[in-house]
Amino acid sequence: MYPGNTMRLCLSLLLVDMLRRRSVSSLSMKMSSDKQSVAVIGGGISGLSFAGAIMKGPFEPTVFDTGRLRPGGRCSSRLVGDRPKDGEEKLPLLSSSLFDHAAQIITLNPNDNNSGFAQQVSRWKDEGIVKQYTPGSVCSLVKEGSKLSVIPLDTSNMYYGVNGMGSIPQAMVKEGQFPVEQDVWVSPSNGVKFLKSKRQWKVKGHDNKTFDYLVIAHNGKCADRLMSKTPAKALHSLLRVNFNPSVPSHGGKRMTLNSIYSLTICLKSPSSLSKALPSPFVCGFVSSDNMELRLVSCQSRKYPRIDDIEVWNILSSPKFAKKHKAPQENLPDDIVDNVTNELLMAVEELAAVKESSVRNSVVERRLQLWGAAVPVNTYQGGNGFVWDSEFGVGVCGDWLVEPSVAGAWDSGQRLAEHILKDRQNSSGLPSAEKPPVFQASTNVLKDGIGSFRMKRADISVS
Repeated sequence: MYPGNTMRLCLSLLLVDMLRRRSVSSLSMKMSSDKQSVAVIGGGISGLSFAGAIMKGPFEPTVFDTGRLRPGGRCSSRLVGDRPKDGEEKLPLLSSSLFDHAAQIITLNPNDNNSGFAQQVSRWKDEGIVKQYTPGSVCSLVKEGSKLSVIPLDTSNMYYGVNGMGSIPQAMVKEGQFPVEQDVWVSPSNGVKFLKSKRQWKVKGHDNKTFDYLVIAHNGKCADRLMSKTPAKALHSLLRVNFNPSVPSHGGKRMTLNSIYSLTICLKSPSSLSKALPSPFVCGFVSSDNMELRLVSCQSRKYPRIDDIEVWNILSSPKFAKKHKAPQENLPDDIVDNVTNELLMAVEELAAVKESSVRNSVVERRLQLWGAAVPVNTYQGGNGFVWDSEFGVGVCGDWLVEPSVAGAWDSGQRLAEHILKDRQNSSGLPSAEKPPVFQASTNVLKDGIGSFRMKRADISVS
């Protein structure tokens, strides 16, 4: 073959290859553009569960989360080296500690080991993301006269995050490979807008990007206000919220959330508190007749340290939180001092230790108010989610199934499945003929921390 012909052949082959690559690139772009976008407002368990599940179809979710450091909502942890907020007091001991300051336990229903969530927990366990609580580590704390009874619970279906409860949502993001816009505040005042002409949703503050669908995966006043000026009136009516530690026996007429104070302290070891509780103890549910406390946990027994410092987390009762109501984003100093002192006094009394022995051992403290902590009722009008096909907007959350990590995960899965299979039909919307019906969550009203059945090692506790 002559050199000139060789050159022309090479150029021809190069041109064919360039055209082929451009064709493949164009096809890839078209396939990508065929996917429909979904804005997910809320990076808690339900929002992350939905985002991972919806990617099974031709959808591209983007999660917007207000968390300063990472997603997770109430299933979150403080990790070693986490930086404090600007202007927040530096706490070197707590900054060098791993601790959970909200949800402490994932509990499976022992009668439903084949559920989707049970299978998910099994996978997390195999991957080293969660582990089972050891026998005797989770207890019921009952004050009987001047004596504290520590009653072991059945931990065969109780789990926690190996590297903090916050490692669970991090694993969900890693597995799903969907984008999370972190530390993003979607303003409740017109933060989302339905564009009627395009049949799309605009999320303001995010380059005014538009999305084909919208999912609300959080609750409280912000979710209520966020949807209040949109045309999805029936869906918005379910987001209206009351804040109260209890509801009437009939369940109430609106979603109702309680509030909980979370106090994390560092104590000099060995503290009077650790001496009062047996060595296997990690978490203890406080009986409901206690006015101040609902759960006491030793974080340094769950996540051991190598020094002589103990880390404890104390969760208040909802009634206590209501009594000491305050703006959660900026707790006044007098509230912090008063609430901390009262909670520590209650712990001393519960554990039957010497007065002031715990308070005098505190070397660092951090108080947080979960203003919209746990739903005390659940919506009964849907199938664990709400979907408005007219406007392409849905809602997921534990208040639609049961107040727990399992309920939140399940709600996200159910909403995604409906959108994948039947998004042309609405589901769970109330109407004049079918007003919203709520049911009181009896376990939450009793425990104030989550909805699950607990069992002692030898007898049942309802």
